[in-house]
Order: sequence, then C-alpha cells, then structure tokens
Amino acid sequence: MVLAVSNAVKVDIGLIGVFFVLFPLLVNALLGYAGAQALQEKRDNDRYLEEHYIPGSEV
Repeated sequence: MVLAVSNAVKVDIGLIGVFFVLFPLLVNALLGYAGAQALQEKRDNDRYLEEHYIPGSEV
C-alpha cells in the first residue's frame, strides 16, 4: 500500500536512509577490511622474520 506523503517527507526519509544507514554500513565495512588487511600484513611480516632469522641478531 502506497502512503500519500509529501515530496519533502520522501526526501527526508531518503536522506535519513543514506546518512544514518548506508554511510555507517559502508564505513564499518571499510574499517573491517582495513583491519583484516593489517592483520594479514602482520602475519606475513612475522612469517618473514621467522624464515630469515639470523642467529645472534636482536630483532
């Protein structure tokens, strides 16, 4: 059922959807992706240090 609302209400609902739903979801997704990339980079660095360890060196 379509509700009869003014154009201003439609625009307000659209803006609320964009700024309070869509943008926060996008930001959280990007932060999660960046965190996963940082974790993988740390694992790669740790693996590299284990494989290229020089006895007697203090790293």
